[in-house]
Amino acid sequence: MINTALKNTMKAFAISSALVITTMASAALPTQWQLDDSHTRVGFSVDHLGFSMTMGHFNDVKGVVNYDIKAPNKTSMNFTIAADSIDTNWEARDEHLKKDDFFNVAKYPTMTFKSTSVTFKNPQQAKVTGDFTMLGQTKPLTLDVTLNKIANSPMTKEPVIGFRATGIIDRAAYGMTIFSDGITTKVPLQIDGELIEKKAATTKKTK
Repeated sequence: MINTALKNTMKAFAISSALVITTMASAALPTQWQLDDSHTRVGFSVDHLGFSMTMGHFNDVKGVVNYDIKAPNKTSMNFTIAADSIDTNWEARDEHLKKDDFFNVAKYPTMTFKSTSVTFKNPQQAKVTGDFTMLGQTKPLTLDVTLNKIANSPMTKEPVIGFRATGIIDRAAYGMTIFSDGITTKVPLQIDGELIEKKAATTKKTK
């Protein structure tokens, strides 16, 4: 009985989600989006010698997404992360992570992700594969993406897409092998964020 109730609940959720997305599709939604800096977090966690999990995030992330709700599989995205914006809530560790042992931010100031394919399994879930560049090396990375909600913000009255993306980065594959005997090399990545309509670039006129 419990299993039947659970299946019915999940079915109802899927139908209601599809209805919401279908309704939004009939509205005039933009096809170019950008990350909302104030509601986006790129987080990670590593196992520290088996004693604890150390968590951190990057404070400076920029991204642009081309997403048409009526043609989701044509979606493309491009993100840039400032490596020196790493924040693990301990300044001394952050300064070490910026050195040559780890991110070497003086030589490699940014990490980038550029999608190469996007496949939606259903209206809310997709697999996104792309090229991830870190420490001057580019390798494929696949992210599992869930669209949490697509609706107009009650505050701005503008359309917003809420999402979560997860994946795993093998830091050793990019040459970051230090302390690999005690600190996670396969690092779980979790991105929680919101997309808003991409604003047109403005240029200042000079006299």
